Amino acid sequence: MFRKIVETCIYSSELEKLKNFYVNNIGLQFVSEEPGRHVFLKAGKSMLLIFNPDSTTNKKQIMFPPHGASTPPASVHFALEIEKEDYENAKNILILNKIEIEKELTWENEKLKSIYFRDPSRNLVEFITEGNWPAED
Repeated sequence: MFRKIVETCIYSSELEKLKNFYVNNIGLQFVSEEPGRHVFLKAGKSMLLIFNPDSTTNKKQIMFPPHGASTPPASVHFALEIEKEDYENAKNILILNKIEIEKELTWENEKLKSIYFRDPSRNLVEFITEGNWPAED
């Protein structure tokens, strides 16, 4: 029935800082923004939505329900899948941008790798090589 997750939401009151981090340092594609409320970025076929929790609890939303929480949420984790041959390049992007690598993992089958790091709002982000989760039909 379900095929994939099409969007992931994270929260930060520092939207411009996170937009710059994910676009300029990580390489996600900018899609749109409403200053002070949200930033939408594209990651392959998926979307990363960054909402300001202080601005998205407004009950007067007309188009869709409010996104966000009334109190600052805890950090979240999400993973961006990369091609196996792009692993070293992804690692070098982090190093060149002085983004601390919190952990590197080689999974049991020795073919899959992960790199974990934090964004400026302390969310735990992972680059993971393809093939770790079930493949699409």
